[in-house]
Amino acid sequence: MKPMELLRVIFAAAWKDLQVIFRDRGALIVIIGLPMVFAMLNGSVNQQMMKSGEGLVFPVAVLNEDTGAFGSQVVSILDSIDILDLHPAESRAAAEADVRESKVLAAIFLPADLTGRVNAHQPTEVEVMIDPTQAGVAAAIPGILNEVVSPIIVQGEVAFAIRSLLQESPGYAALSEAERGAVAAQSMAAEMAQVQKMSADPWIRVETRTSDSGDLVTLPDNMFALMVPSFTVMFAFFVVGMMAAELLKEKREGSLRRLMAAPIPRWVIIAGKMLAYLGLVLVQVVLIFGVGSLVFQMPLGKSPLGLLVLTIALGLSVTGLGMMLAALSKSEKQADSIGVLLGFVLGALGGCFLIGSPVPLYNSGGILQVLSRLTPHAHALMGYSKLLNEGAGVGQILPQVGILLGMALVFFLIAAWRFRFE
Repeated sequence: MKPMELLRVIFAAAWKDLQVIFRDRGALIVIIGLPMVFAMLNGSVNQQMMKSGEGLVFPVAVLNEDTGAFGSQVVSILDSIDILDLHPAESRAAAEADVRESKVLAAIFLPADLTGRVNAHQPTEVEVMIDPTQAGVAAAIPGILNEVVSPIIVQGEVAFAIRSLLQESPGYAALSEAERGAVAAQSMAAEMAQVQKMSADPWIRVETRTSDSGDLVTLPDNMFALMVPSFTVMFAFFVVGMMAAELLKEKREGSLRRLMAAPIPRWVIIAGKMLAYLGLVLVQVVLIFGVGSLVFQMPLGKSPLGLLVLTIALGLSVTGLGMMLAALSKSEKQADSIGVLLGFVLGALGGCFLIGSPVPLYNSGGILQVLSRLTPHAHALMGYSKLLNEGAGVGQILPQVGILLGMALVFFLIAAWRFRFE
């Protein structure tokens, strides 16, 4: 057959299957209606929480190596701030490990000579290490710490200025205790100008760095940009069970054998069926993202082409997995049940649910991150996050697209090896 005739057959087969798919209203509600409802409900709740600030608690590790008064004062002030959940660290290594594993948003390190250096009027640093996978939220920690150390800056500057003035004053040692107190009070007033000057260029400088791990993932200003892709991707994979069950039904009824008897290559039939379900995924993404953008002002990024390329790669991984499930299942019921189970299990593992943390599993560190990134869900979500939240283009999502296409190819090859048309 000529190439144009092959394409005509592929599109004709895809159109026939699409008509069958869209007659199943129940399946359409599950694949398109449910993710839209879940995304809108979760997005609305989380968006409201972000606006109100309710429920925000920032876990922070603190290592205080200073034995003087100022280190204790910093810890005491931090502990009095309601939104901070302090975790005293046993060592620097333990605190850094907690950050890398996303157990805390940040770690604060108070140096051993903090009090001594402040009293000696010498510059010093309080180091803050933030988790790069939670950088958007953790960015608040250095700002809070800057406010906390401000009173210490004042105390250190005033104390040094007073000591300097008194030591340089002739006859100070010969004064009585009452006279020394009066002189100290006068010196305190005189030093206020110096304190104000130094507040613009403080001696304690907060240095911020990130741990060496992973891609940055920040919470978007519009929570629908997080929730809509998550539920869309999860429910896209519910097509897997639907596709596998339909293929096995056609096999049982003999329609696949009749198609095999036609003078067309076998791959053309498979391509037509995959194209139909790929079209279903495209329709799903367009409708749900469209509603999210029009109704809830969800950003769609700067690259429509990137969205299209990533969605096609997602659709191919979905249809490839559907073909593989059909090849490995013994009955329609088994394929449908396994498809539903895979939808929930892979969705949770792939980061479609936020489990106990604002950080998806694919960026959570440790073994869970490794397992999460073995799922196509994780790479689809990483791609959508780059496009919607970071304004990325096609070039920036090519790694995710490549991985999704690679997974689709593996699924398809296994299906081709195991599937029997009779």
